[in-house]
Amino acid sequence: MASSPEATISNFRTRLDPYVKPREQVNYIRRILALELGSYIGDGPIQHPLSLNDGPIDRHIGSELKGLHKEYIVALRANSIARQEYEQIAKETTSKPTAPAKSATGSGPSSLEEHLALLKLRKKHESLITIQTYLDHLSGVPVAGQDALDVEKVLRGGRALPSVPSSVINSFVVEQSAGQPDLQTRVNQLDKIVLRTKLLLKREEQLLAEAKARCRTKPELVSNGAKLQALDNTCNELIQWIETELSKASTEDDEAATSQGQAQTADNQAIITRQLQQIQDKYKEYVTARKELLKLTSQTPQPSLPPPEPTTATSSLKSAETESPSTDFLITPCIQALLTQAQLQKALITHRSHIAASLSRQNKESCQLLGRLAEESQLLSAYPMKDSTRRRSGIPEIIAAKPNGRPDMASRVKPWIFASDAAKISTLEAVAEKVEVGQVALESSMEAIHEMGVLLGLDEEDETDEMDKTEDDMWLQGSLKRQPKKKVPTPNKGDPWARIHGNLGLIGHDNV
Repeated sequence: MASSPEATISNFRTRLDPYVKPREQVNYIRRILALELGSYIGDGPIQHPLSLNDGPIDRHIGSELKGLHKEYIVALRANSIARQEYEQIAKETTSKPTAPAKSATGSGPSSLEEHLALLKLRKKHESLITIQTYLDHLSGVPVAGQDALDVEKVLRGGRALPSVPSSVINSFVVEQSAGQPDLQTRVNQLDKIVLRTKLLLKREEQLLAEAKARCRTKPELVSNGAKLQALDNTCNELIQWIETELSKASTEDDEAATSQGQAQTADNQAIITRQLQQIQDKYKEYVTARKELLKLTSQTPQPSLPPPEPTTATSSLKSAETESPSTDFLITPCIQALLTQAQLQKALITHRSHIAASLSRQNKESCQLLGRLAEESQLLSAYPMKDSTRRRSGIPEIIAAKPNGRPDMASRVKPWIFASDAAKISTLEAVAEKVEVGQVALESSMEAIHEMGVLLGLDEEDETDEMDKTEDDMWLQGSLKRQPKKKVPTPNKGDPWARIHGNLGLIGHDNV
């Protein structure tokens, strides 16, 4: 379904609205561009048009270029260098004679020629396929009216292209007239230039009048948003146009700019060196003055006022009436004492701060060392400090939780103390258990030895001797006579059957 003319016009208007600008803004852009190009071209006419400039871009990138402009100049230079290298290589390849290698014996085309012919045919086939595809696409599009094909009607509501600067036109005129130095031709050229200038002036005046009338009659039709959008679009197009014109600048201006930049950098370097020398001299003077001031302050001041001389009563009355007596000689010792105390206090504060800094540094190093040892230690991981033991410690929770800028040494040493105590206690418990096990084993071995002695009959004599010693008492016996004991034959201690007492025939025997 074909769209209505109003919809088509609105569609074109929405699409072309970002590129439409007021006439006064266009004039302002033209003036800025003319000034910018004039600064690059100079007072005299240019030697050749800017559009035909194809020389190398060797512009010096100074500190005044920043941001996207600097990046664009760098990329433009790289693009120009790459294009020149490509053109040089292409010229070298085309200038070399290409003699096709033919076989010595065969008269037909070589394999290289066949490959090149195949590539050409393949490329031609691809181009034909592309053309056929677009023809099929165009055949499917509905046929438009004859008015749509009219170029003038299509471009009627569009924006006009920016006019060529007058300096470029003047340069064309000068170049064209360089070959004809006759007077009549120059007069005709001057008439043309005057006529062109008048036409341009009349056009500018007309545009200015239209802009003033538009601003006076209907200033509310254009909103601030539209003005801002138009200004942004104008600035963007202005930047693009300036960049394109800068890319087409002449090589002579570039060389002059580079030489001028080098001279300027040399001058700047000399100025900087001179300023550095002046700063160094001033710093030396400051150091000498400071040393002299320190020497003067280190010397103890002496009272410069002599004691008052005795005078008569009349003179004292006159002096008392005129002016009060001086008391500087009385205040000077006190001031000296105060200065001495202030110096001592300052030295004490400095010493204290030095000691505090040294202690804090040592504390920090110790805490770092303890932290590294704690990470590598197996003792702390085997005996960690529990929260219950921390609560039972003597340090209150308020002091422990108090924020402090310095690392707490006690909080880092406490786990080591707890781990060492726990390891000591566990070691003592293990030793006690081993000793107890050894005592039990010793008792069991003593019992076994005793049983073996009983079986072997080695401990009866010792028991009887002990019984005799306990029964005999010289005080209790008195005059009692000691009866001789019957000698009992002692059995052979090495015989296990000696305990059996009895006459068992030939088995038992008595040792006489």
